[in-house]
Amino acid sequence: MLQVLYSGTTRELELSGARPELLALGGLLRGKAGSRDLSESGDPFPYAGSLSRIVFREDPDSETASIVAEGEILRIRGGREALDLLADNIEGFASEADASHHWHVESPACDYIAPESDPLVIGFMK
Repeated sequence: MLQVLYSGTTRELELSGARPELLALGGLLRGKAGSRDLSESGDPFPYAGSLSRIVFREDPDSETASIVAEGEILRIRGGREALDLLADNIEGFASEADASHHWHVESPACDYIAPESDPLVIGFMK
């Protein structure tokens, strides 16, 4: 089960799931395009709500990966190298992080993430 919660005011996103689901998301991002339904949260507090789907696609003309919430969809698109780096880092986090840890995926800290991306925090579902 994966879920993405969003804050309406800061545009911050929180993607969370169990280790196997986060690892599967990394694998999914290695394809040219795809999507995945998300679990909706009954009570997203302290966030405003939850998204219903992740949609991604490779963009051969891009050098970075863009992560943006549009309506109820989390859209991820980017160049192959940037998507592979994102997948590597998601898989590494899912494999090695303590269950209480989280990871901030945002520009400029992650130089492969496009500056227009929404701030994203990845963690384990509680």
